[in-house]
Amino acid sequence: MNDRGHVRAWAWYDFANSSYVLVYQAYLLPVYFVTRLPHASALLSWGLVNAISTALGVLLSVLIGMRADRARRLEHLRAFVWLSFLGMIAVSACVALAPSYVPLTYTLANTAFIVTLSLSDSMLPFLSNNRGEALRASGYAWGFGYVGGILAMPIVFAAQRVWGDYSAAAFGSVALFYIVFSNYSFRGLQTAALNAEVDKSAAPPITTSQRVMLLVGVWLISEAITVIILFFSTYASAELKLSTTIVGAMLLGVQLIGWPSTIFGGRLGTRYNDLNLLGVSIALWVAVLVILLSHPSMAALAVVVVLTGLVIGNSQSYLRAQYSDVVFRWHSGRDYGIYAIASEVSVIIGPVLYGWGSDRLGSQRIPLMTLAAAMLVGYVVVRQILRRR
Repeated sequence: MNDRGHVRAWAWYDFANSSYVLVYQAYLLPVYFVTRLPHASALLSWGLVNAISTALGVLLSVLIGMRADRARRLEHLRAFVWLSFLGMIAVSACVALAPSYVPLTYTLANTAFIVTLSLSDSMLPFLSNNRGEALRASGYAWGFGYVGGILAMPIVFAAQRVWGDYSAAAFGSVALFYIVFSNYSFRGLQTAALNAEVDKSAAPPITTSQRVMLLVGVWLISEAITVIILFFSTYASAELKLSTTIVGAMLLGVQLIGWPSTIFGGRLGTRYNDLNLLGVSIALWVAVLVILLSHPSMAALAVVVVLTGLVIGNSQSYLRAQYSDVVFRWHSGRDYGIYAIASEVSVIIGPVLYGWGSDRLGSQRIPLMTLAAAMLVGYVVVRQILRRR
């Protein structure tokens, strides 16, 4: 069994990758596509590059996950982290020298990045003996990840102030942050036992049909959360008329609240029913969407920041930990690769439909309304399957 030191080392990768998710996907690139690569279908284009890269990434996640199950799980993760870093450097260079190639280089970087998430998640069953330990470890890592976003954002703000909002330095600073702390994580995981012998006599934790239904529920919840992350900046700037500075401050506020709340949420899941806690998170997500649709005041937007900070990490952390309860360690790479298909396919379908609908309607408000329904249906499905477990 791995000790707490290995859990902390594993958490450092969440710390590193949160800079990419927050700064690249939620802050810089969505608005860059709309303002610096302007055309009639800008939102659709942003959805398409995420869809293509995610389709490639989830397919690779299953294939690479199966290889990692046999041996050298950490080395496979290290290789794809470096590919992600090189892709981010390419994006930074294209921002300055060849803007038309930004969609292509981001597609390559994001493909590799998605594989790293699946490989990292597949380590969770090796870091926990039961669902309670998995909830605690997942919550700690996800919460600690927000600290990475908190520290990365001021660095980006400083680069923007000196070199410009969409400078190569702003993008490049994220790449450097990512690779430095990823390698720090790898140093701590070198002594962890991350591969296991196959026990062919063990009975499947759940049936195939139950697993399919569970993954459908995960997909629906992930669908809504992913769309919110990818399109919030464009919604806030285009329809709520907020400045880039205010949008960035809101994202940073979410990180500040998400840090302790997700760590606390993981511990809470060991004392109370984690399925009920997931339900509370979904209810608060619905409240966030209702407020965003109501022409919110600055006070209401502050409430949005607080509520989002409380649920954005916990809802995803609970799903990651709950899934570890229905996988075998010796197949965790394959199974978390399949989990990546469910959780990341939302980037293939949701953003494309959301971007297309928003472009056609001239507003994101109606598409935003559909996200609450997706979350609620997804939660009902997840709850039904895991209650039986």
